Formats: sequence, structure tokens, C-alpha cells
Amino acid sequence: MDKIFPKDTIKNTADSIGITNLKDNAAAALALDAEYRIHEIIQEANKFMRHSKRTKLTGEDINNALRVINVDPLYGFTLNDNFKFQRTLAGQQELLFMDDDEYEFETLITSPMPKLPAEVTYTAHWLAVEGVQPAIPHNPPPPIEDTIPESSRKKAPPNAIVQVPNGVVTGTSDIELKPLVQHVISQELKVFYDKVTKTIKGGDSKMKVSVLYSLQHDTGLAQLLPYFVRFICEQIGQNIKKNTIVESILEMTNALINNTSLRLEPYLHHLVPAILTCVVRKKFGPDPDYHWKIRDSAALVLAKICDRFGMEYNTLQPRVIKTLLSALTDPTKSLSTHYGCIVALGALGREVIKTILVPNLKTYSEILEQRKNVDKNKAERCENAILEILPKLKGSSVPADSDQNSQISDEDLQQRLADKIGVHLAKQIMDKISDNEVIMATLNC
Repeated sequence: MDKIFPKDTIKNTADSIGITNLKDNAAAALALDAEYRIHEIIQEANKFMRHSKRTKLTGEDINNALRVINVDPLYGFTLNDNFKFQRTLAGQQELLFMDDDEYEFETLITSPMPKLPAEVTYTAHWLAVEGVQPAIPHNPPPPIEDTIPESSRKKAPPNAIVQVPNGVVTGTSDIELKPLVQHVISQELKVFYDKVTKTIKGGDSKMKVSVLYSLQHDTGLAQLLPYFVRFICEQIGQNIKKNTIVESILEMTNALINNTSLRLEPYLHHLVPAILTCVVRKKFGPDPDYHWKIRDSAALVLAKICDRFGMEYNTLQPRVIKTLLSALTDPTKSLSTHYGCIVALGALGREVIKTILVPNLKTYSEILEQRKNVDKNKAERCENAILEILPKLKGSSVPADSDQNSQISDEDLQQRLADKIGVHLAKQIMDKISDNEVIMATLNC
């Protein structure tokens, strides 16, 4: 096969850039490499030509091929350039060359500069928010008032109070009410929603299990999610004093959180306050013992929300912790509220217990000791909650020497605990927890 680049061409090119006396072996090797590179560039350029549905190779195809192999493109060769080669004789060798256009420098200097091209930019906008199209220039304009049929136009009642941007006014016949944008869902989803809400409010226990399983595993509930969130918030607000369906509502919330096909992020600002209400509310209803179970369930649901969405929203868990800690260290709050804060902080994990709960136990120990004489039953609930949480600290610190621990007397250990978490709680721990590893982990927090 004949070579495209003879050795003489390589030597002439080398001489033009100042490399003289190039050996024949090196020139032959460079000729082979240049031929390989030319084939590679033409092969890549042909791909761009074929994908562009063309049969003529252009300079842009060559530039794209050069970019693919990480080589700077050739500037100055555009798509519309039609190059014509001319032949000439240099000695006995025939050469091909292109005529260069001649330009007058005076013409170039006096000609106006071309405009700079606009930079490529990207913008994002909301096509719709919760089914409502925002009134921004990127979206199609809303319908003109003249196009709204007369049957759809409604007038405010004569004595109705109408909300306006600057306040409220009493409705008159001149005030026109605009129709609201409705979120349309299918009849099947409406039937499913009615069945779910009816079962949660007080249906059969077997049907309730089936409903909760469907909420946790069904992948087609995205359209009903805003309605479920509104139902949860409304029912917690309406039944918080009745203790009737709050536990079922928490189970429903837990099932929706466990459904990985649902995107709950836009509704967290509705769900979290409702769940926090179940944790820190002072009174729940006439039953004096039922609310403990509700607080335990709500604490677990709150911890699951922070665990699933805490990485995406890094301020979610710190704000929840701040709310719980503020209520826990407030001596004016009820012991029921303190209990909910304790179990919620414990449910958030070992790191929260180690860095948030234990360092504040000394302050809370004084509050608990003062309140125990007033309400002994609730104070013991709070103490038992703390004693159940502290064993979670096992393994969180470097284990100390067992021989060294055995030499510490119980009086010294209790004194160290009293300095760490307060006298009252230190006595309870020494009386009810016999695991030295838990005690040492508490001291090392």
C-alpha cells in the first residue's frame, strides 16, 4: 500500500520549523503516525457527516472530530468556505495551493467591529405549582376576561366579606369572584380516597391493615398525596383533644413516609408541625394514660422524617432539635411535654443523645426534682424514659480499662454522675442501671 506521506514531506515540514538533519527512520515513523492520525480524524468526521444526513464533508465536521480526540479545532474554516486548489510546478514536483484573498489594511482598520455574540444561558421556571400555572412570562398567558363565559362568572353576595390585597371589604354587586383552579382527579382515585379516610376514621381493623399496606406500597398515589396531607393535618387539629383517631392518623403518616415512590418534600412544612404537636402538646383528652402511647408513636414518626429527609434538608433536624430542647429545658412546660421531648430526642439517634440530651440532663435534673413532689407519676415517666434511652450509648465511646473501673467506688461514680447529669438523675441511674458500660458512656459524653 502506498504511503500518503512520504519521508521527504516529513523532512520538509521538519525543516520549516527548525529541525534539520532528521534521520530517515524517524521520518518514516512520523509519516506512519501522521497517516494514522489523518485516518482517525476522517473516520470521526464521517460519523458527524452521516448523523447530519449529509454526503459532503465540511470543515465543521473536521473541527468536531478534532474536539472528540481532544485536539484544538482549526479556526478560520467555516461551513460556507469553498476552497479551490491550484496546481503549480516547483522544480520537477507538482504542488497544490490555495489562493489567499488580498485585503487592504486601511479597509480593515476603518471597518466597524462586528457585534459580540450573546452567551449561551440556561434559565429554569415553574411550569405549574400544585396544579396551578404561575403568571410568569415563560408560561402561556392566562385567558382574557372576555373569553370567560358568562355562566362561569360569579358575583359576591351583598353582605359577604371579601379578602382583597389591602384588607377586606364588604361584598357588593360590583365585586366579581374569579373561579378557582381545580385539581382534577379520576373517579377511581376519589373512591379510593373516600375509602381510606373512612377506614382511618373508624373502620374495620382488617380493612385498616389493608389500607395501611396500600398506602405504604402503592406507587400510584402521587395525585392524592396533597389531599392525604391535608386530611392528616385537619384530623390531628380536630381530634387532638378527643384521642379518637390520632393514633390511626400517625400510622397513616408512617405508611406514607415509608412509601418511597411518593415525594413528601413539598409537604414537610405541613406534616412536621402536626407531628410535633402530638409530641409536645400539654393535654390530649380525657384519658390520662392514652397520651403516652401517642407521644411515643409521634416521636418515632418524627425521627423517621428526619432520617429520610435530613440529608436533603440539612436544617430540618437542627430546627426540630431546637424546638424539642427549648421545651425540655423550660420549667413552665408540663411534665407530659417534657416526656414527649425526651422520647423524641432519644428516637433521633445515638449522636443526638450524646451531644444534645445528656449535656442538658443536669439542668433538667433540677427541674425534675422540683416537679416530682407535685406530680410523682409523670415525673417517674420522665425518669424511666431517660433510663431507657441511656443504654443506647453503649459502644459510643472508647471502652475504658475494666480493672480501672472496678477500682472506682460507687460513691465516687455517683459523684461523677452528679457533676455530669445532676444529683437526682445520678441517684436514679445508680439505683436502676447496673451496667457499668452505660454509666461510663454517659460520663464520657
